[in-house]
Amino acid sequence: MFYLCSIGSNLDPHQHVSQALGELLERFGRLHLSSVIQTKPVGMHSRHDFLNCLFVTESTLAPQQLKTFFIAMELAHGRDRSDPNCKVLDRPLDIDILASSPTDDFAATRVDAYLNELLAELYGQGEVHDHKVMLPLHTRQMEGKVIEEQRVGLTPLALYQATEVSVARS
Repeated sequence: MFYLCSIGSNLDPHQHVSQALGELLERFGRLHLSSVIQTKPVGMHSRHDFLNCLFVTESTLAPQQLKTFFIAMELAHGRDRSDPNCKVLDRPLDIDILASSPTDDFAATRVDAYLNELLAELYGQGEVHDHKVMLPLHTRQMEGKVIEEQRVGLTPLALYQATEVSVARS
């Protein structure tokens, strides 16, 4: 199953989004990643801007299993999900499943307005006008050794990790 997912962070967002992308690439081996944009908070009051991006990945996990994995990542990054208002509080990491499909074509999927341009750009159907942010992506090999550092965020990318690490631009 293919999943269209979003990442958001407004507490130390450069660090958390960069680390989360590396963790996701290590876990799934392939990500189709949108640009990374800086946005004002939506649906909450905060003085901290967000970094947001979209990614598509393939997984054998069922949607609830995948969401459980994402929640574990959020908790590991320091998000407090025990607060009943956690959806409107600042957060180091928020990963959501937006859609799933047997194919990886989510071009016509409805997403929140602030993500529309990212989705269009991801499928070559538009441009992003929000401020784009470049982030380091550390690719790790066995035993946590960093073997390659890439820069992501300024354009959609197809990222792959295999025995030999490669990063392909889409």
